[in-house]
Amino acid sequence: MAIGFFDGFHRGHRRVLAEALARSSPEAPLCVVTFYPHPQTVLLPREGVKYLTLYSEKYLLLERFFPGTFLYFLRFNRALRETAPLDFLSAVVEHFHPRTICVGENFRFGFERRGDSALLRDFFVPRGTEVVVVPSYRVRGEVVSSSRIREHLLDGRLTQANELLGFPFTVIGRVRRGRRIGRSLGFPTLNLHPPLRKLLPPPGVYTGRVSWENLGETSWNALIYTGSRPTFHDTRRRVVEVFVPSSPFPELYGQRVYVTFEEFVREEMVFSSEEALKRQIQKDLEVFFRKASAGLSAPESLHRGFGGNLSI
Repeated sequence: MAIGFFDGFHRGHRRVLAEALARSSPEAPLCVVTFYPHPQTVLLPREGVKYLTLYSEKYLLLERFFPGTFLYFLRFNRALRETAPLDFLSAVVEHFHPRTICVGENFRFGFERRGDSALLRDFFVPRGTEVVVVPSYRVRGEVVSSSRIREHLLDGRLTQANELLGFPFTVIGRVRRGRRIGRSLGFPTLNLHPPLRKLLPPPGVYTGRVSWENLGETSWNALIYTGSRPTFHDTRRRVVEVFVPSSPFPELYGQRVYVTFEEFVREEMVFSSEEALKRQIQKDLEVFFRKASAGLSAPESLHRGFGGNLSI
């Protein structure tokens, strides 16, 4: 089994999971134990936290990267927060009977985060359970962590965030009916309204790709907008709008879709008219096609094995 919060399923997380998978077997399959909500929402409720991967996204990404894995969510509430480290480990033995436990070197557990890898070894090794502590993964000397990736995304450093993730930042949802504003402008879009707890890059236009579940591994280059559509005075909620230049695409209402963000194009703008917006979209498409012809899209290998969601 592997234990951790695993927000983002970044390179460091996948290293831990790969170590656990290498020790699994048909008789002892890989079991991933994670938590919900994020501990910070219980410890510091006023601050909260935005997720790189929502619960459903976490399940889908795990299934794509490590198919056949069992995923267990433990509710992180006041009772779990106040559980002593040894009591927590006793509960792990009682419910999971692990042969091997894999964690990252920074994993902490139990009341006031008093439990660490040394306590894991002291508790499990005498019981015949192997404990594997995986060192932190580094990229260009920088430790890969969920918090660091959040910082990169919030500051608009999408390229750096994607490098630490090891795949393009992904938004998952279901296709819904929208106001059809894009269609009226000649640019029909898929529109997603992600939950507020989902972290998104800063408002603006990006290049990326889109795929939907019933088409397997196939994905399409896309121009993506995220923001609150200030031109149309619809600032009460965020939206992700995806335009696929190679339209037409099939009817997608109600289907699960995934969208990956690859490169920043421009910041969000307010336009004086629909005609001004159409002219800007044409300029954005010129950038889009230049990037596509230059082969700047993320390698196809980064997209293989994804599942996802969206709305129109």
